[in-house]
Amino acid sequence: MAKKWVSMATVFSIGAVLALSGCSSSTDNTSNTGNTGEGSAGTANAPAGGSNADSGKKVTITLLNAQDNGIRDKFLPDVVKKKFEEANPNIKLEIISVPYDQFDSKMNTMVAGGTPPDVWSHWGQSGFVDYNVRDMVLDLTPYMNDFNNPNISQSTLDIYKIDGKQKGIPLNIYSSMIFYNKDLFDKAGVTVPNYKPGDPAWTWDEFVELAKSVSKDYGKPSAVYGFTYGMGEHFLTYSWDWGLDIFDPAYATGFLGKADLTDPKLVDATKFFQDLIFKDKIMPTKAAEESISKIGDPLLTGKVAMSLVGSWAMGGFKDTNMKFGVLPLPTGSAGTSTPFIYADPLMISSKSKNPDAAWKLVQFMTSPEMQLEMTKATGYPPSDSVAYKEWFNQYKDLTDIQYLEEVNTAAIEKGKESPNHLIAGYGDITSFILNEQQAIFNKDEDPTAVLKEMNPKFQQLLDDIKQKAGK
Repeated sequence: MAKKWVSMATVFSIGAVLALSGCSSSTDNTSNTGNTGEGSAGTANAPAGGSNADSGKKVTITLLNAQDNGIRDKFLPDVVKKKFEEANPNIKLEIISVPYDQFDSKMNTMVAGGTPPDVWSHWGQSGFVDYNVRDMVLDLTPYMNDFNNPNISQSTLDIYKIDGKQKGIPLNIYSSMIFYNKDLFDKAGVTVPNYKPGDPAWTWDEFVELAKSVSKDYGKPSAVYGFTYGMGEHFLTYSWDWGLDIFDPAYATGFLGKADLTDPKLVDATKFFQDLIFKDKIMPTKAAEESISKIGDPLLTGKVAMSLVGSWAMGGFKDTNMKFGVLPLPTGSAGTSTPFIYADPLMISSKSKNPDAAWKLVQFMTSPEMQLEMTKATGYPPSDSVAYKEWFNQYKDLTDIQYLEEVNTAAIEKGKESPNHLIAGYGDITSFILNEQQAIFNKDEDPTAVLKEMNPKFQQLLDDIKQKAGK
């Protein structure tokens, strides 16, 4: 396709969401509104063979969800399902919730069985491009005259517009930053400075020294680890701020043709993060991290002092009233600091038997009222600019919200959309890397040797992904 799947410039425009300039229904995004009322669907413009949702016959639609420690899991049935069915008595909403690491396999099973979920989002290892190249995503353009949230800007909607076709409606926009458990630093008598985003003095080396100040009893049951890396699941994203984005050639097409895992920049970045485990002793092995996570979020339980993770983590902070602080990502050897961005859209299956009813659900969940209710209930950042203000305000007793807003805004303006949203076959790539990287992050083997051995196998995987997609 001629158009990039999701251009990086478009992703940067998410910053418009954070303008927080008091958007009203008469200003922002008026070109997208039909103002037909909550829960309405553009049935006059709907694709042929739509649902029976408006004919008086009861229909059932499904929403596939990845479990998230009870936050969205509770909100979807207790609030969304209840209120949606009350507003739409002819539609039954069935919510299917599976563990995160089973989301892709459940999706594939449902698709293969001819019963794909009607609605879903980026809640697994795969993402929008993978769904789109598999022709799984419905073109929502015929419905857009009736889109009814003026607080979701056109630039935000355009993130999921491909070749002029609207393929998704953003539900949440997550940034990433370093979160820390303030109580652990207070007990250690350590003051954490509020570095300005992009401050060249805030380096990964400086970060290591800060993490060491609160780490103790490494490897023991009583251990407190200074840091966990909660982004990207595997090391292929570690080298962004070492001057290499291994996925960059694929952003224009969705397919990664060739990649050299022996690139010195990737080797150096991988070695740096391996050293955090075995040399600096501030980060647990992957196996140890899985173990301490079984009793709960390690940041919340006090087993970890700092974690680089997405802003969805704040839902857990709100639920437990944990006092926390934030920091921007440190600067890497390339002199850059590049956060992850996760713009999660609601998508409708191209094979949905009830697309009109599914559209009603998408409209309902992205309406101003539900966007506000969602952020209040879950603590997750919405895509609605008015509700975004409430997202900050609800944390005023737990952190410095002025600094939180500064770090979050800079993260979105300077960040990159997560590759799992942009690369076809990303679930297969992730499974491969997670298995192969155990030698590096559990066994302390030389990254240079491990990556050299992995390289031809990785290339074969990339070739298989393209061949499977007919590219």
